[in-house]
Amino acid sequence: MPGMENKPQVRKRSETQVVDMSIVLVCWNNKAYLDPCLKSLYEGGLKSSFDVVVVDNGSTDGSQQMLAEKYPQVKLIQNAGNVGLGKASNQGIEATDGRHVLLLNNDTLVNAPALDVLVEYLDAHPEAGATAGRLLNPDGSFQSGFAPFSTLLEEFLIVTHIGELLWTGYPSHGDAREIKETGWMSSACLLVRRAAFDQIGLLDEGYFIYGDEADLQYRLNQAGWKVVFLPNSSIIHFGGRSMDRWKRRKMVYRGKMMFYKKNYGLPSAFLLRLLFFFMSLLKLLVWVVGFVVPSKNDQAKKELRSNIDVMALCLILK
Repeated sequence: MPGMENKPQVRKRSETQVVDMSIVLVCWNNKAYLDPCLKSLYEGGLKSSFDVVVVDNGSTDGSQQMLAEKYPQVKLIQNAGNVGLGKASNQGIEATDGRHVLLLNNDTLVNAPALDVLVEYLDAHPEAGATAGRLLNPDGSFQSGFAPFSTLLEEFLIVTHIGELLWTGYPSHGDAREIKETGWMSSACLLVRRAAFDQIGLLDEGYFIYGDEADLQYRLNQAGWKVVFLPNSSIIHFGGRSMDRWKRRKMVYRGKMMFYKKNYGLPSAFLLRLLFFFMSLLKLLVWVVGFVVPSKNDQAKKELRSNIDVMALCLILK
């Protein structure tokens, strides 16, 4: 099967599946969000049976102590350092036995109906490999839903900001009133059938962060599993709490370039690198001018460093 060669496989499990849903959260110095997230899980009145594993990537903010004191029922897997979202998520998946696995960001607030709807849908539709619903901003406004897989035109519209001029909220993922089969959805809250993991393997750990969820769902689609958006499920997602936007830009671009090389082939991957390189070069020149403006000096330093990092990544990423 395409893309299987680098995928760690799900460990063998006992035949007895104890819970409907195993919830996997990866934490890295995010105690302020992890605590209310877990509270929303345990106090939300979920009908579906579930267990929770938190994989901690070397937090130094007291997350481990908080878990021991307030949530002793949570299974904690402790890493010495930040091993990346993909690898940590795989550790959590392999440590659980639920019929389905919920990949959940720790900067979310969930409600019982939203998660029960996901479980009920997978149980009623054996052809579905994964499902998710709407992500909402803290003020209740729409954040993201579903998306087709990336194209070079879409990446051009994003990186040039032309898309924002043409469509309000671009490139925010799509929304719909009806149930919709789609390409991929954010793993901020994504329920995946255990049997689907058994077939295609786990997350590709090469991504570290960003791109891994699109890659996973691309493989699901390739293997014949349906990925389904449910409009009647929604949760709050704060988003972007683990790193600033300048560091995030490099990691997002890295994930996209890896996805293209792995799934679309070298010609498309080369064109994407050219696009990112020359747009970063253009932004670099703009911010060189901004650097001499006192009020923009601090931001200019971050922008210059960020765009240089992206350009270097375009040249050296294997």
